[in-house]
Amino acid sequence: MPKLSAICSSCGACANACPRGAITMHLDMEGFYRPSIDSDICSKCGTCERVCPWLNDVVNPNNSSRTPKTVAAFAKNEEVRLASSSGGIFTVLAEQIFDEGGVVVGVAQLSPTHFGHSVVDNKVDLAKLRSSKYVQADAGLIYKQVRSLLRDGRKVLFSGTPCQVAALYAVLGENHFENLTTVDIVCHGTPSVKVWQKYVDEIQSTANDNLVKSFFRDKQFGWRKFSLKNIFASDNISSLDLDQDKFMQVFLHNCALNKSCANCHYGKLPRIADVTLGDYWNVADVHPEMDDDKGTSVVLLNTAHGEGLFAKIAGQIKQCDSSLEKAVAGNPCIVRSSKEHFRRYEFFADLDKLTMDELVKKYCVRLPLYKILLLKIKKKLLDR
Repeated sequence: MPKLSAICSSCGACANACPRGAITMHLDMEGFYRPSIDSDICSKCGTCERVCPWLNDVVNPNNSSRTPKTVAAFAKNEEVRLASSSGGIFTVLAEQIFDEGGVVVGVAQLSPTHFGHSVVDNKVDLAKLRSSKYVQADAGLIYKQVRSLLRDGRKVLFSGTPCQVAALYAVLGENHFENLTTVDIVCHGTPSVKVWQKYVDEIQSTANDNLVKSFFRDKQFGWRKFSLKNIFASDNISSLDLDQDKFMQVFLHNCALNKSCANCHYGKLPRIADVTLGDYWNVADVHPEMDDDKGTSVVLLNTAHGEGLFAKIAGQIKQCDSSLEKAVAGNPCIVRSSKEHFRRYEFFADLDKLTMDELVKKYCVRLPLYKILLLKIKKKLLDR
């Protein structure tokens, strides 16, 4: 049997590259997608090992820069901006691709508890891909689909986490497609599907209603104090800000992140994508003229290819030149991984035993220093 990386990012490159279709992705005990290999089909060709972005270093074929041009920007269209997580730049880039006859690939909420990559070819359906989804996405066979689109001569804008962009390049191999532009997000980490499912079960039980759609970055109370808004079948809406919502607390305290997120190979410089998008959280301090609490994006133009696409949307955005140092000061995930919660193992051990409220009270609080030290010693012993 092939030996895939023990620290799996769940990117799905192996499943997309397997020439015999012997690999499928399934949720593990913690709720993360992991490859399952059918030994009756597997020919032991080694393709999965060769494309694994955690076993091999993947680079952007357009030559990413370690000193990318850095910009603070937001869409002039306020409706687009308010419906977006940050400044709405992804939407403007996507619409430019549509105008050129291309398609856009990004993550959509396919059902209340299932998130995955989808291909969109029109501006109406683009709303499905807009805004952040703080749940691990099922890549499915999207990289094979993108490869087919590129071979057919279509322009493609692919958006995903850094590991997903790396997976796409790994599956494409040495083929260089000029029609492909990639966008990666400044990623805090990918939370467990199982944790999200637990959260959904609880809010549905409380509301006695079925969840239909979630908006993880609703700006009802502003960009900085964003809320997780849930819409139910009855059209009832619940909305709690990031400091009150149980799922957001678990996410932002790093309790439920994938193990690989603590040492991401691609969430650093040089960035893997042509363009990197994220929140310019400290924009009020460094570019106050760009801040009105409606959302401002930090944009890293990592390749000449990415710069070329960005130049085409200049008339539809407000922007100002910035610096990498200023952007990193407000959003350090641009260059380094989120730290693993030192009680992550305990959190997942308790996941089936405690409610979301109990998990938050146990793991999202500040402990006395001596307890933190004891728990860190215990974690080191368990990791051996």
